[in-house]
Parts: sequence; structure tokens; C-alpha cells
Amino acid sequence: MNEITLLREAGPGAPVLRPAARSAARAALLAEIDGPVRRRRRRPGRATALRIGAAVVAVAAAWAGAVALTGPGARPSSTAPDAMTLVAVEEVTFPLSLDPAPPGMTPSFTGAAGDPEAVAGYTAADGTGFSVYLSPTEPSWAADQFEASDITGRGTTAVLGADATYVVGSSERVCTVADVCFEDHPFAQLVWERAPGQWVNLYGDGPYGDVAALVGVGGALVDRPQPVNLQVGLAPAGWSVVDWHESSGVVGLASDADPSRTLTVQVFPPADGTWTPEERIASETAVGQVADVVVDGQAGKLALVAQVAPDGTEIRLRMLAWQLPEGSLATVYAPEDFAPDDVVAIADGVTYTP
Repeated sequence: MNEITLLREAGPGAPVLRPAARSAARAALLAEIDGPVRRRRRRPGRATALRIGAAVVAVAAAWAGAVALTGPGARPSSTAPDAMTLVAVEEVTFPLSLDPAPPGMTPSFTGAAGDPEAVAGYTAADGTGFSVYLSPTEPSWAADQFEASDITGRGTTAVLGADATYVVGSSERVCTVADVCFEDHPFAQLVWERAPGQWVNLYGDGPYGDVAALVGVGGALVDRPQPVNLQVGLAPAGWSVVDWHESSGVVGLASDADPSRTLTVQVFPPADGTWTPEERIASETAVGQVADVVVDGQAGKLALVAQVAPDGTEIRLRMLAWQLPEGSLATVYAPEDFAPDDVVAIADGVTYTP
């Protein structure tokens, strides 16, 4: 399922997902990637599993989500008498960094609202690496995540003096998200409470499928926030950021008063294929004329588009597509009752760092 299909079927017009539905979506995705050659079985957090991000944009926020909109910078989106008030959005960040940073590995972040975890995935060119999961309570153990026959050992160790529990194992044959396959592929998981109310769950494979390697990663964690690469600078007052997934280039917001009202921003880097605003709008069913607009100095297209909700009813959304200066294509989906000027003003505040 590609990102556009995800947006159509479970994006801004979809109903709020309950935890059971989100779990089912994750299970379906993992089943999809479990082909004749068994893939790595792990909790979502790195490139392939994070593709479900667009499907959970409308979920209610938890500790890792709910980035509040701040008062400073509040302004009307236009001079129209009924214009909504737009306010500055607090920068979305992952709270920890690694010092030193692992060479050749760039983190990808996700904060799935409705899920008590924030995740930073570090992946090497061959698809191996490690993921850092943060949660306010002790996470579940590997017995829930791996084949029992793959687990070869359990025990305890220490990370900077804190007691930690580990699981190690090896899979006969796995292929990574980079389509590199390995025989007897090692993995490890390490869990400890780094600070009161901050549990760290490290999962690693390949060179990081080793307890000592994960202890080294844990010892390098520092309290230095890292911003996600897609930021939404302005949003309606009374709305909150509830979801962000760097691997799928999605940030979702929802109304605090009515979480079913959602706003979705997505970026398609050139590596995902060269799209033009016209082509992006043409991928939807436009209702009426497509308007030419200017977003932060760049030409864009704005349209009212019709989509089919899961219950078979038709919904309509404002959709804006424009090219970012570095070549990526950005889109905004907003409720139909948003004025076109409001959608353009929100798009003006979007920033992206490749």
C-alpha cells in the first residue's frame, strides 16, 4: 500500500482509530512484509513499519504526542471578518540525542498519538541498526515480539549504573528494509528506567544485535532534543499536533474539541519520485476548478477534493499541493469548511529539512 492510498483510506477524512484498530493495522503490515523469506519481526519503529504513520493521524494524543499550540504569534489568517486565528506550533522533537552520534546513521523519528511510545530509529545502509523507544511505563518484553525459538538468552546488566534487563537471539534468515539478506542474524533488546517515568527500550540487530553494543548506545543517550524534519509552523487555535512520522513524511493535527476534525501535512522527497502540484492534485477527484496559489513564494494548486470514507459516504477536503524550494512536493489536507486563504496561510508555515 503506497502513501497516497494510505492517505485516501486512512488519512484526514478517516474516523478516529481505536488502539485495537491500530494494532490490527500494524499486524497487517508486518504480515505483508513476511514473505517466503522471513523478515525481521520487530515492533514498529524503523523505515518499513513506520509506513503505517499516515493511517494513525487522527488518533487521540498520548504522552509522546499532543504538541500544544502556543499563544505568541497568534494572528488572523486573513483580513476576512470570519477568518480563523492561527497560532504558532511548538516545535516537534524527540527528547534525546546520542553523543557521540553513530557514524553514517541518520535517525528517523515517530510519535504515534494514541501510542505511549516515541521512537528514534537509526539505520545503516544495509538496513541493520537500532531503535530507541521511550515510554512512561515499563514496556512489554521480547516474548511478545519474537519467535520463542529465536531467543537464545536473557539476563540483567547495567547502563550507567542503572539495572537493565536484556534478551538476545538469532534468526535463521532475515531480509532488512534495504533488501539485504542475512543468515543467523543476531538481535538484542535492552530495557531500563533511565529516569523516573522515562523507560528506554533499545532494539538492535546485526552489529547492534549484541548486549554490549546496546549498553554503549544507552550510555551515549543525552537530554538534548532533536527536531523532526517536517514542522508545521502555524495551525488553528485549539488544535494540537497528534502524530508525526518522518519515514512517511507526515505530520497530523486534530481539533482539541473534536478529534475527528484533522489536518494532515505530507512531504514527498524527490527520491520518492518527481511529482508536480498538478500531478498531485490530479491523483485525487477534484470538485470544481483548481486554483493557482502562491505558497512561500512557490507556485501551488488548491482544490476541493472528494474522497470516499470507510462507511461509503463521500467526504470533501481542501487539498493544497506545492513544490518546496529544495524539490520536495508538499501537500496539506484540511476540512472542507477551512477558507482557502486559511489553508494557504497554514502551508506558508510549513518547513522541511531533507
